[in-house]
Amino acid sequence: MATRDFAAKKTVRLTTRGRKSGAPRTVTIWFVANGERSILVQHATGAQANWYQNLLKEPSVSLDFGTGPLNGRAVPIKEPARVQEVLGMVRRKYWSAWLIRLIARGATPVAAEISW
Repeated sequence: MATRDFAAKKTVRLTTRGRKSGAPRTVTIWFVANGERSILVQHATGAQANWYQNLLKEPSVSLDFGTGPLNGRAVPIKEPARVQEVLGMVRRKYWSAWLIRLIARGATPVAAEISW
């Protein structure tokens, strides 16, 4: 799948492994393209996202842009400035991300890069 093909998509289905159960856990989330075979994902509300907690324990993930699953590897983004950069990229792609960020004011956002 070429960058232009997946970059135009609105969401990706991300499957992680439960950090306690080991069972597959799937969420549909927003993303931004980050090169040929890489995306950036984020979570900006108060409660820590389970998908993020899961990939901290097991970075092997599965992605589905609607064309079938791809095996990938997630790397948490730890630098606060880089997390803010990812949030800005998401807000540029999804106007409603601005609203979510306003609602979650004071929350600590998280982000990750996923490559395949």
